[in-house]
Amino acid sequence: MNKIKWPQNLALLIAVSLLWVSCSKEKSAQVPETEIEQSVTAGVVDDDPVLQAKVPLIVSSSFLNGSAEINNTVLTLSMVQAKGGKRDAAAPSISILSPANAAIVSGTISVQVSASDNVGVTSVALAVDGISISSSNTAPFTTTWNSATVANGTHSITVTARDAAGNRSSSSIQVSVSNTIVSPGDITAPVVTLLSPANGSSYNTGAIISISASASDNVAVSNVSISINGTVAGSSSSSSYSYSWNTASAASGVYNITATARDAAGNQSAKTVSVTLNTTVVQPPSSSGVRLTMPPVGTQGSEGSCVAFAVGYAARSAEQYYRTGATSYSNAVNIFSPEFLYNQIKFSSDCNSGTAMQSALDFIKLNGICTFQSMPYSSSNGCSLLPTSTQLQEAQNYKITSYAKMYTADRAAIKSMVSQKHPVIINILADNAFISAKAGFVWKAYSGSGSLPHAVVICGYDDAKNAYLIMNSWGTAWCDAGYGWIDYDFFLTRTGTYCYAIN
Repeated sequence: MNKIKWPQNLALLIAVSLLWVSCSKEKSAQVPETEIEQSVTAGVVDDDPVLQAKVPLIVSSSFLNGSAEINNTVLTLSMVQAKGGKRDAAAPSISILSPANAAIVSGTISVQVSASDNVGVTSVALAVDGISISSSNTAPFTTTWNSATVANGTHSITVTARDAAGNRSSSSIQVSVSNTIVSPGDITAPVVTLLSPANGSSYNTGAIISISASASDNVAVSNVSISINGTVAGSSSSSSYSYSWNTASAASGVYNITATARDAAGNQSAKTVSVTLNTTVVQPPSSSGVRLTMPPVGTQGSEGSCVAFAVGYAARSAEQYYRTGATSYSNAVNIFSPEFLYNQIKFSSDCNSGTAMQSALDFIKLNGICTFQSMPYSSSNGCSLLPTSTQLQEAQNYKITSYAKMYTADRAAIKSMVSQKHPVIINILADNAFISAKAGFVWKAYSGSGSLPHAVVICGYDDAKNAYLIMNSWGTAWCDAGYGWIDYDFFLTRTGTYCYAIN
C-alpha cells in the first residue's frame, strides 16, 4: 500500500513546494536554467481579482480617450506566465456560420458562430448596424436576433469574440431583411432619454447605480433596452425601463451605459452616458525624464520578501521622504522595515513563500509599518520573528491613507505618478538576462529562459532611453548599483494588467 501511495504523496509534496517558491534572486541564480523554469510557478502571488476590482483607478486622459475596451480586462502574471512568460497577444478567431452573407432573413433568426482562441474565448457579442443586441459567454455562443426590430433592407451583423486577456476580433456579414411592414410609412425613430445616471458621474465600487430610461414614438415604442459596455443588461417591451446595477464585482474604470429604443417598424435610436467607478484622471507629465531619491538599495537575501521590499521598504520609505520634505534618509525616521511586513504577510511559514502586492498594501493601510531601526531586516533569522507591542505601536504612526492601481499599459499615468514623487510598484517575470544583469543593462528583449515572478518599483523614467528606471532588492552588485532600466514597450510583455502606487 505504501508503494502505491508514495508517488502520489510525492507529487503532492512537489506541487505544494512549487507553489511557494520565492522571488529570491540568490536562490534562482544558483540553479541551472532548466530548474529556474521549473521553480517559478508562484513567486509573487497574483492579487485576488475580486479585491483588486475595488481598488481606485488612476488613468491618464490620453489613455482614457483611446482604451474603452480595457476597463474589464484583468491580465494576471499567471496568465502571462502560461504563455511562456509573454503576454497573451493572440486575438480569438471568429466567423459567422449562419446566416450566410447576403442571405434574405425575416422574423427571429439564430446567429451561429465559430469562435476559438489559443487560450480560450470568454464571450461573443452580437451587434446589428453597430448597436449591441446580446452577448453569450457559453460555447457554442449562439445568439438570436429579431429582424423585425429593424427596417426592411440591408443590414450589417457583427459578432465580436473576446478572450480573458482582452484581445478581440470581429466578423461581419450583410443580410437583407424582408418582413411584413407593420406600420407602412413609419420612418420616425423613437426618442430615448437616459434619466439616470448623469453623464460623467462617479461612484465608489460596490455602489448600486439606478439606471432609468424612457422613450416616446409617433406610433408606439416596442422595446427599451439597457447595455453596459456593449453587453445587454436587460430590456422591457414598454416605453420605459429601469435597471439596478450592482457594481460590487465591477472593476474600477469608465463604463458606457446605453439605452436603446425601438418601434414596431424597426426604427431605433440610442443614448449613451459614461460613468466612472473610483477613477482619477491625470494629465501626462511635462518632463521627459525623472529620477526619484530612494532609500539605500537593500538586499532580500534568500527569503521571498521582494513584495515587502518593494512596497514597505522602497515605496513606503520614499513616500515618507517626500511627504515630510526630508533631505536625507534615516533608519529611525523614514526607512521602513521589510522584516515587519514580510513576516506577517507571507502566504506560508516557509521563508521562500511569496505574497501579493495588495496584501502588503492593505496591511500597511490597516496596521502601518515600523521603522527599519526598530526592526532591522535579516534573511537568516527564520522569518518567524513577530513584532513586539512597541513595534506594533510605532507602526500605527506610519499607516497609509490610500493606494491606487494603474494600467501597466498606461505609460502616461505611470510617468505622472512618478513625476509627482510616487514610486510605482510592479510585478514582473524576470528572465535570466534580468537576473544576471550587469552595469549598463537595459531590459528590452526576452533572453529565452527564466520566468521568475518578482516585485520591484519604478522610481524614474527617461524618454530618451524609452525606459523606466527600477529599484531592485538584490543588493548593489546587481546591474547599476541595484538599479536597472526596462524598455517601455517590452515592459508590457513581462507584467500583468495593473501596477500600484501609494497616494
